[in-house]
Amino acid sequence: MLEWLLIFILLFIILILSLKYSKLKGEIEQRAREIFERWRNEELNVLKDEYEKRVDILRKEYESKAEEKAKILFQQWKENEERRIRKDAIKRSTSTILGRVGEHLTPLIIFLNYGIKPKDFRFLGTPVDFIAFKGLSDGKPEEIIFIEVKSGSSTTLSNNERKIKKLIEAGKVKWMLIHLPKELEKLSK
Repeated sequence: MLEWLLIFILLFIILILSLKYSKLKGEIEQRAREIFERWRNEELNVLKDEYEKRVDILRKEYESKAEEKAKILFQQWKENEERRIRKDAIKRSTSTILGRVGEHLTPLIIFLNYGIKPKDFRFLGTPVDFIAFKGLSDGKPEEIIFIEVKSGSSTTLSNNERKIKKLIEAGKVKWMLIHLPKELEKLSK
């Protein structure tokens, strides 16, 4: 019976030790999980900090490169735009000068091509550039010619120039004599 009692005590001790072992095992696992979680979070934070530092460095490098490229592209655009503006200014200036010189040379060119003497020209400017009284300088007027000069690439008449051309071609031209004293007398009545 003593044997049974010893066996029973031994079994009881084994049971208590098993329970303590299970309890300690659970606590150890819990502590291990806590330690692992703490270590994992610390490592994640370290990696996150490293990652953020690298991202900042890369961002600064890319921003610097982008800024350099933007400056280069802006400088190229600026130079190209300056060249374009200069070419345009030269073109416009040339057109203006050619127009002015052309208007002065027109009587000579027309004399050479059409036989109308420069003395027969009268400059108006608008709505047409010249009126030529062909033969007037010789005392034998034979024709009145309205002349519009175009010096640019376009030969298109303006709206008013077109209207005047149609009136002349339709023969809607008059002669009017104004005697100033009579006209003033009409106004005073």
